[in-house]
Amino acid sequence: MVSEEMLAELGFKPGDISEFFRFGEEKQFAAQKKLLRRYRDGLLQQIHGDEKRITHIDYLIHEIEKQTQEVSL
Repeated sequence: MVSEEMLAELGFKPGDISEFFRFGEEKQFAAQKKLLRRYRDGLLQQIHGDEKRITHIDYLIHEIEKQTQEVSL
């Protein structure tokens, strides 16, 4: 089901990968879910940050287009 490679591709640090599997061996599934949620939350924060930067870029593009239209008039 879950492999080290999969977790590494998801951005897990080596220590967290080991901890994830240790939790599984110890049947600490709540701890596994907590670790997964922590990484999920981190990814979501990155997405929100990227979204904010995209919005700023769109604003700058809009401002340049507005200036270009004013110069053309």
